[in-house]
Amino acid sequence: MHRILSSEQMRRAEVSSVNRGSTFASLMETAGTQSAEIIFEEYGSLCENTLVICGKGNNGGDGFVIARRLGEKGCKVKVYLPCGEPETGIALDNYKLLDKSVFIDENEFEAAAKNSGVIIDCVFGTGFKGALDEKLSAAADFVNSLPSKTVSIDIPSGAICDEPAVKGGCFKADMTVAISAFKPVHIIKPVCEYCGKVKIAGIGIDDKDFTEAGSNKFTFIQSDVAALLPARPSVSNKGTFGNALIIAGSYAMPGAAKIASKGALVSGAGLVTLAFPDAAYNAVAPAVTEQVMFPCESNDKGTFSSGPAPRLIEKANACTSVLIGCGMGVNGDTAELVGKLLENTEKPLVIDADALNCLSQNTGLLKTCKTKPVLTPHPGEMSRLTGKSVEEITRNPVETALEFTHKYNCVLLLKGANTVISESGSENVYINKTGNSGLAKGGSGDFLAGITVSLIAQGMNPFDAACTAAFLHGDCADSLADFTSERGMTVTKIAEYMPAYLKKYE
Repeated sequence: MHRILSSEQMRRAEVSSVNRGSTFASLMETAGTQSAEIIFEEYGSLCENTLVICGKGNNGGDGFVIARRLGEKGCKVKVYLPCGEPETGIALDNYKLLDKSVFIDENEFEAAAKNSGVIIDCVFGTGFKGALDEKLSAAADFVNSLPSKTVSIDIPSGAICDEPAVKGGCFKADMTVAISAFKPVHIIKPVCEYCGKVKIAGIGIDDKDFTEAGSNKFTFIQSDVAALLPARPSVSNKGTFGNALIIAGSYAMPGAAKIASKGALVSGAGLVTLAFPDAAYNAVAPAVTEQVMFPCESNDKGTFSSGPAPRLIEKANACTSVLIGCGMGVNGDTAELVGKLLENTEKPLVIDADALNCLSQNTGLLKTCKTKPVLTPHPGEMSRLTGKSVEEITRNPVETALEFTHKYNCVLLLKGANTVISESGSENVYINKTGNSGLAKGGSGDFLAGITVSLIAQGMNPFDAACTAAFLHGDCADSLADFTSERGMTVTKIAEYMPAYLKKYE
């Protein structure tokens, strides 16, 4: 996992590192040196002519180190000081190490920028608040208009470390080098769009320092997911990879059942059993070729009757994991069925969609679960579960998730542009950074639920499965966006692409 630190937490981590024997000067030297290595590795010959724009604080100090290190690699480096000479001691020390011939004035800025293959933004760091002044806004706009590659060090100048949007002009980076750890600005949408790709420069701050700083938020990158996904041994059979039972669908919403079961299938479950009301048989059966069908008695509304509850409970307890809710509908029968399954299922549960809406009528049922269930609400469903407004939930998703999981013994996957996942008994919160507007389509949540139940069936614990499913769901859509538009993207297309996408993990 990769931690996400606020501006204040990062400051505390640095202080903790210094208290353990490091120095602020050595941290700056390492930050600049590692950043230069990352930039040179990424852009190579484009660095032949490089412009470094430095502020007066420690972010500018990092820039002076970068300018020195790139110069040592043979790059022709120019340094522009739009705010004047540095004010902090260690930044001033590094400023003095540069030959004065590298510095340019305001009149030379535009020509130097046009002549540079790489422009490095080191104006402001994590302590910045407010908005860029007129001069810096104009500089940012000019740099953003150029074909040069722009790299921001730690955060794009003009963005605020812990806030989701900028308040004025802002450098728009092709790459941001995050010093030591991710910050909220690198993860939270839409401000993360100013960061481009994000690479972390380790500067020697220990995990103990992050813990000391009070960090409890984290995210995944592909290597984290690769380490978590269950192995696929060559000597195996369908039982090796689990049996996921999906209880979903209705006459009016058969597609939800098909999408959820497809999600479970293409993400690796050995066997997927789809239980659905027989009123939806004609719609479901032609699309279900590799899943096992388990049709159940319907009521007059075309949804599950409560009658099959004993059969479904028996089936659930014979499987490895269970998903309930996608497209079920909400009425007395489905509410009764959900209640009985929650009380009697001994296998890990994923509760989604209409099962959540049924549950909202009696959230106390969560306390009857025999295992720790995974709940996968969107903000509207979360509003019904908690009584909070959608606005309050979307404004404070981390606090909402922690409060709910402190109250109930569950894993909560709160969907959104940045899906948030928390677990009872822990203060750690996962914030997902993958995904795009192509997922803003009906059926997307059903597909995510199917991936989640599949990963649990394959042996992952519910929390890790939820975090991994959210990452894979979004990252698959991001990969597909290289070939198709987000506007025209569909859940069916994402499902078709998933097997090819997952090849990178094998």
